[in-house]
Amino acid sequence: MNYISGDFHLHYIPSYTLYVQSDLHRDHLVVVGPENDVLVYITYYNEKPSLEATKILSMPFEKVYVSLPHQSLLWIPTEVFDPSEIDLYTDYFLDTREDRIEFTEIENQGVTALYQIEATLMNRWRSIFPSAMILPSFSAVLGQAFRNIDYAVELLTVHIYGNQADIFLFVNSEIRLYNTFEIQTPDDLAYYVLSIMKNFAIEGKVQKIMLSGAPKDSEWGDRLSIYTKQLEEMKSTYSWKSYNSKVSQAIKNLNTLVNLSICE
Repeated sequence: MNYISGDFHLHYIPSYTLYVQSDLHRDHLVVVGPENDVLVYITYYNEKPSLEATKILSMPFEKVYVSLPHQSLLWIPTEVFDPSEIDLYTDYFLDTREDRIEFTEIENQGVTALYQIEATLMNRWRSIFPSAMILPSFSAVLGQAFRNIDYAVELLTVHIYGNQADIFLFVNSEIRLYNTFEIQTPDDLAYYVLSIMKNFAIEGKVQKIMLSGAPKDSEWGDRLSIYTKQLEEMKSTYSWKSYNSKVSQAIKNLNTLVNLSICE
C-alpha cells in the first residue's frame, strides 16, 4: 500500500514523526502529524522499495522511531545483573561480541532483558537515520501489556508479526514466560499455546488472551478464541487517526508502533 495524504507537506517535515516497523522481509512506514493524524502509510518488501518509499526515506525527519525484532533474548533477575559482567552471558547469544548485547530493565517485574537485534537490520536503519531511536519490538509489546494487564488473572499475550509470534504469560501480574516462535499457520500457533498451557498447568482455558498485530476476527484470533474465556485486542495508550478506511484498518495491526515514543 502507498498512501500519502493531501495534507502531507514537505515544509512541515520538522513537525512530523516517522515510525518504522521492519523485519527481514517487509517494512512499514508511518508518518504522523502533530495531531496524531496519519499522513503517510507505505508498506513494501524491503528488497523492492517503491519510489514513494524511497522518497520518504530520503527526507530529513527529526523524530524517527524504528521497531526491529530481536534475534536473541535472555532474562536475568535484576538483583543479580551487573552491566560490567556482560561477558558472563555471551555464550547465550548468536553474536558473542559484548558490544552487540543490549539490555533494558523490565519495570516492576524484577528482571532485566538482554537482547540482540539482527545486525543487518540494525546497520541498515542506522545508515538511513543515524539519530533514530531504535527499539526492540518486545519493549512496546510489554509496555502495552503492562498497561492493559488485569491483575489476579492469567494473561497470555500473543504478538503476531511476519511469520513469527512473540508469546508471553503473566500469572498474578508476574511475567512467567516470553519466547518467540516461528509460525506459518494457526495450527502452529495452537501447538505453542497448548504447550505453554500444559507446561504451566493451566487447565481448561486461559482466563484472558490479548492479541497484538492482528485483529480478533483474523485466522489467528479465531484459533486463539478456542483456548480462552476472553479474547481482546491489545490497545495502545493513544490512537492514530485516518479518514481513509483502508489505512485505518492497516494501522490497527501496527498497534505496537504507536507506543514507541514512550518506550525511550
